[in-house]
Amino acid sequence: MLTRVERVLALKNIELFHDIPGEVLADIAALLEEETFEKGQYIVNEGDLGKELFMIVKGEVEVVVGGNVVAVMKEGAGFGEMALIDSQPRSADIIAKNDVLVLKMESDDFLEILKQRDEVALGVIRVLTGRIRELNAKLAEKAAKKDK
Repeated sequence: MLTRVERVLALKNIELFHDIPGEVLADIAALLEEETFEKGQYIVNEGDLGKELFMIVKGEVEVVVGGNVVAVMKEGAGFGEMALIDSQPRSADIIAKNDVLVLKMESDDFLEILKQRDEVALGVIRVLTGRIRELNAKLAEKAAKKDK
C-alpha cells in the first residue's frame, strides 16, 4: 500500500495533475483508492457506465475498441475521464498488459475537484486535446495510404 507521500508523488507524474500544487495533491491523494490488476485482467469494459477515473502508477494497459488494440498506456497515464465528464458509456476496454497498479477516484470526487481547481480542468482539456490530435494524425495516415 502506498503512503500518502507516495500517492502525492505518483499524482505529480500523472498528466492530469502536472500543474497542481503539492498541498492540493495531498488533499486529492486522500480521496484515492489503490487497486491492482493482473496481466490480462479487464480494468474497464467498453459500453459500461463509467464511475471512476483511473491513474496508472505501475504497469501498462491496452486500450481496445471493437476488439482492436488502438493504444498502449503506461505509468503516468490516466483513463476514464471521458465517461465521467459526459456520462456516456465507456468508449473502450482497458486490459492490463502486465501487472498494473492504479489509483482510482470516484466520479463525485473528480467532478468536485474540476469545479474547485481550474488547473485540473485544464489538465483534462490538455489530455483530451492530445488524444484528438493523435486520432487526427492516425486518420490522416490511414487516408494517405488509402489514396495510394
